[in-house]
Amino acid sequence: MTTAVIPCGGRGTRLAARYPHTPKELLPVAGLPLLQWTLEEVAAAGLERVIVVTSPTKPQIAKFLTDQPPNRLTTYVVTQPEPRGLGDAVTWARDLVGADDVAVLLPDNLFAKGPAIAPVLAARRATGLAAVLLAELPPTAGATGRASARPRADGLLQVEAVTDKGTATGRLAPVGRMVFGPDVFERWERLRAGLLPGAELDDVPLLQDLAADGRLVGVALDGPFYDAGVPEGYTAALAALS
Repeated sequence: MTTAVIPCGGRGTRLAARYPHTPKELLPVAGLPLLQWTLEEVAAAGLERVIVVTSPTKPQIAKFLTDQPPNRLTTYVVTQPEPRGLGDAVTWARDLVGADDVAVLLPDNLFAKGPAIAPVLAARRATGLAAVLLAELPPTAGATGRASARPRADGLLQVEAVTDKGTATGRLAPVGRMVFGPDVFERWERLRAGLLPGAELDDVPLLQDLAADGRLVGVALDGPFYDAGVPEGYTAALAALS
């Protein structure tokens, strides 16, 4: 079984100035909150359990899930006490995930074709390796890192390295759809042990660790995606999907 985890505990600072009273995960595109888009993607991919990791500063998210329970999904809410990175957010779901695989979906990434998580799940099931969605982006786009990868005989990409965020030296970028085995939590805890006090536990060091071990495959994105967590990306999503 695979459990979906949707991290919603970040500060959302890049959109907060424009929408100070609404968590970015509840901003609408085509009449649906970003979180609802992601929940529907989870259900369309055939998953049945989802954990939403939220923040004490965002009570609106738990209220939204209570007022509008997702169809076809068993939903849990856990709280990340403070925003300490994507990896930290996912580790707060560990007890509920148990021995399941874990699919991580960032709700501020929207995709024109879907469900975007479905081919990533298929890659994990076919290979037994961790899998991540890879998008072709301009070298200067965004603050994400870049992946170097080689084609595999099965049509997937073997990810050989991932650069740090802010180093846009290539065109392939890991974007917000990932699937891991239950061992991911131990990997994240090992990475946490090496952090300086106050540092965030992010996803890029995990992807780098998996790639270095030959344990990460990539799925090439089919169609455009929108980083709705930044003003220009949210505006583009409104224009394209509304």
